[in-house]
Amino acid sequence: MKRHYVIASHSTFSAGMANALRFFAGDDLELTVLTAYVDNKPIDEQVKDIFDNIPEEDEVIVLTDLMGGSVNQRFFPYIYRQHTHVITGMNLSLAMAIVMEPVNDYLSADRIREIVEEAKKQLTYVNDVASEQVGDDDDE
Repeated sequence: MKRHYVIASHSTFSAGMANALRFFAGDDLELTVLTAYVDNKPIDEQVKDIFDNIPEEDEVIVLTDLMGGSVNQRFFPYIYRQHTHVITGMNLSLAMAIVMEPVNDYLSADRIREIVEEAKKQLTYVNDVASEQVGDDDDE
């Protein structure tokens, strides 16, 4: 079993995400990057080609940019493929946690849910955090 990572987005967001992941996880990180619509062509064939080149027993983790977006919609049919997980709304925290998971076994849906929940916690309005810290200092 091998784990494949697919990073897909509108325009070049996915390429930037892949560069950031390689910065943190190393240049040998194997990622398939789909930068949709930069050439004004439909991506259906690109998505099909990605899956055609992955053995059925291998695991595929797909990270996309927008729920309901056309990129995510093109990957949606593959959720029925065994050992395939499609996650949308990617951020760097989520992507790093996914690629840092041990690859000795398939990821469970429960583990992926945990990673998603942790990544959601990274979405923070920092101004509020700063205001809370100033308020804490006033209490002393």
